[in-house]
Amino acid sequence: MTHPAYDAEAHRRMTNNICESMRLNRTPMFDIAEQCKYPNGFWPWFYANQHVWDAFRIRAIRMALMGRKTYSARTIIEVIRWNTEIKDSDVHFKINDHFTPGLARLWMHKYGKRWPGFFKLRDSLGRDE
Repeated sequence: MTHPAYDAEAHRRMTNNICESMRLNRTPMFDIAEQCKYPNGFWPWFYANQHVWDAFRIRAIRMALMGRKTYSARTIIEVIRWNTEIKDSDVHFKINDHFTPGLARLWMHKYGKRWPGFFKLRDSLGRDE
């Protein structure tokens, strides 16, 4: 089985729908500069794997509530990978860890005011410029 080809038009439609939903719900949208800080391919993966985000988000909040000032996003993904039956849409890996930095960045965007510095974020994502 091969990984499905990326459909740019479908992604554009999905992004427009999500942006419209965010606008209607008055959820602050990311500006273009903020979106560019995420790994290549993160958003299509994210929309296809909300269950992974939910598990990641919940485990990170648990660690923060337990008093941890900082924690490792990779550790959370490894715990999910090895201690649950959760899988992502990747056909080769149970959970592809290439998007872990994006999950950490999104978590900090959503929860960083309450738990500043919980995940250490890097400026460079190794993008092809």
